[in-house]
Amino acid sequence: MGVVYRALDSALGRVVALKMLSTEVGGEDELHQRFQREAEAIGRLSHPNIVTVYDLGEAENQLYMAMELLEGEDLRSLIEGGAEIPLVDRVRILAQICAGLGYAHSRGVIHRDIKPANIMVTSTGAVKILDFGLARVDTRATITRRGVILGTPDYMSPEQAMGKLVDQRSDMFSAGAVFYEFLTRHKPFKGKTLHGVLYQIVSEEPDPVLTLAPDIPARLATVVHGMLRKEPEKRYPSMDEVGRQLLSLHASLRRSRSRSALPRPSTQPSEDARSRVRDHIVRGRSLLVDGRGGRTLAEMDEAMALEPDSEEAFELAWRARRRRQAPAEAPGSADPTNEKRVEALLARMVPGTSDSELRGALAELALIAPDDPRVSDLLRERAGRDR
Repeated sequence: MGVVYRALDSALGRVVALKMLSTEVGGEDELHQRFQREAEAIGRLSHPNIVTVYDLGEAENQLYMAMELLEGEDLRSLIEGGAEIPLVDRVRILAQICAGLGYAHSRGVIHRDIKPANIMVTSTGAVKILDFGLARVDTRATITRRGVILGTPDYMSPEQAMGKLVDQRSDMFSAGAVFYEFLTRHKPFKGKTLHGVLYQIVSEEPDPVLTLAPDIPARLATVVHGMLRKEPEKRYPSMDEVGRQLLSLHASLRRSRSRSALPRPSTQPSEDARSRVRDHIVRGRSLLVDGRGGRTLAEMDEAMALEPDSEEAFELAWRARRRRQAPAEAPGSADPTNEKRVEALLARMVPGTSDSELRGALAELALIAPDDPRVSDLLRERAGRDR
């Protein structure tokens, strides 16, 4: 529906993702409506697990949407690329999806197209739900097109596949199909044709999760199958409830170092435990800078065994793991001119530099060196100050 560019917002000195309605479809009224619907839906939402829209407008008869620029991979890429993600990290990702969807539902927004390609995991391990172009927003008419199924068939709920009115429980079924695939690397419904897939969704049960992935805790498999019930009223009452189940499971796995998924009493870490967590994080940061990813992961495992919800520890662990799995850069492949420019811009990021110059330098760094950890740290620091 749209084309996305990396662009510079010169007024605020920040790099954004600029989504523009493709000129090939720009004349279709329905697609204009979908584009505007996406902006309206996201405009209602302000949540760390949902992409942020900064602006919507029209230039030279083309609709555009300025959104936060995300660096990372969507779940489709992670699944197809065979990314080695520990079970406990996958559970945390699923819990973040629940948090984002639960919030959207509380604001009257039904996504209607939850699928792996619409869920981004950033370079820091944060989940962002994307593409609200098919969303149903309370108080607004539903966009439909005669003879066309809206949504992605592999992840549709039975009620959506049958053309019925959908609510938040439809998103839950779609999320369950995504969870199933993320955990087992198999789609729950595998018909060879569109009609075959839709028939399975409406009439057949997927293979048991534990048949395809016997190492998955039975407690987690139960949650996924509960989301995939054919009758909406038999699913969980809300994504928030699914999220609570997953967070409890996540805490059990963290505290036991992935040895047990059995429920444990929820306790707040003591001040001594928090101090030890901070020490692990400080050591982990230093180790990551030195390129010692394995040691970083060991430190973060210890930190999260003490405080399972530590976002800082999870971010460090995610960055270390993804860096270790990234293909090595060929010797001499870096552009010396680009490297010199990066160093020159970094040299400007010091106290005493004017705010406008700082914004301009940071924006250029984000454009030419988005994967440089020094740039990532500066962007995160700046974002924290701007909140």
